[in-house]
Order: sequence, then C-alpha cells, then structure tokens
Amino acid sequence: MTDVTALLEGLGPWFHPLTFLLVALDAPVPPTPSEVLVIGSGSLAAAGRLGLATSVLTAWLGCWAGDVGLYALFRHRLTSVLDRWGWGRAVHAGIRRLMEKAGPASSLAGLFVLRFVSGGRTASMAAAGVAGVRWRPFLWLSGTGSLAWSVYMVGLGWITGSATGLPWWASAVVGVVLGTLLGAAVAAVIAWRRRGKEGA
Repeated sequence: MTDVTALLEGLGPWFHPLTFLLVALDAPVPPTPSEVLVIGSGSLAAAGRLGLATSVLTAWLGCWAGDVGLYALFRHRLTSVLDRWGWGRAVHAGIRRLMEKAGPASSLAGLFVLRFVSGGRTASMAAAGVAGVRWRPFLWLSGTGSLAWSVYMVGLGWITGSATGLPWWASAVVGVVLGTLLGAAVAAVIAWRRRGKEGA
C-alpha cells in the first residue's frame, strides 16, 4: 500500500488525468478502482493538496465520457469490435451479465439513479444503447447523473478527510465503505420497488 500511495502522491497534477481515465474506463470494466481515486481526490482537496472544483470537474467529465462511449458501443452495434480479442469478449460478457442481473432495459430515470449501485452504471448505459434511447435525453440524464455522482463521491472524500484527519488513502477507504453501504441501500430500495410492481 505504501508504494502505491507514494506513487499516487507523486503524480502531482497528473492525478487528475489518471482519475479521468479510470473513471471513463470504469463504465465498460466495472472492477476498475476509479472510486478510490475520486474519493481520494476529495480527501486530498480537504488537505489542500488538490483543487476541490477541479476534482469534481475531472470526475464528472470522466464519468460522462465513459457513459457516452458505452452507450454508443451498444446503440450502434459496435460490440463486434470487442469480440475480436479475448479481453474484449470477456468485457462484453461481463456487461451482458450485468444487464441480465439488472433486468429489463433501464428507464430514463435509471440512467440517473443506477450509477449509485454497484454495476448499475454499466448495465443502465448498455441497456439504454440496446433500447435505442435517443441521444438528447440520454446526454441530458447521463450528464446530470454524472455530475451528481461526482459531487457525491468527491464530497464523500472531502467529508471523511476533514472529519477523520487520516491520510488521504485511509480516508478514501472509509469513503468507499460508506459509499458501498449507501449503494447497497439504494439497490435494496430498487429491488423492493421492482418486486412491488411485478406483484401488482
């Protein structure tokens, strides 16, 4: 952990481009550890080592770019490009599994809400592409959802960093745990409402 944290701390202004890249990549590849860097940027901002507004902007643009890329991939049936390589087929299969787990194609509101649930961002963006959701409402809901997620995640890091006084990486871990618990609560509410509709 010490070597990794030292490497990240030594990035300086390159911390933001790396965060952008990992947040964008997290859309097709959910195991990407982007949340640690986003929450960590909030903790570093609380310590005065990064700009708070820049951290939010970086996370927002990275999240939005990843959303748009994944949506376009499925809307324009470009997944055959992924299937040319072993790693691409694995990514495609993982996305399909998440879509099956999430259920029918997401509603427009789901584009905003499901990103707060583990795997929900991937499933909802791909499902929107498959369902042929029009570009304008997609960009609007994806953009506002990405902004809300970014403010929430960076804010979580800023709050934990300010409240705990721990090193930024430890504050980020605390933030990830809290974010996971809140995401699980959101998932439980969505599942409960879905069961209610199916039983009606």
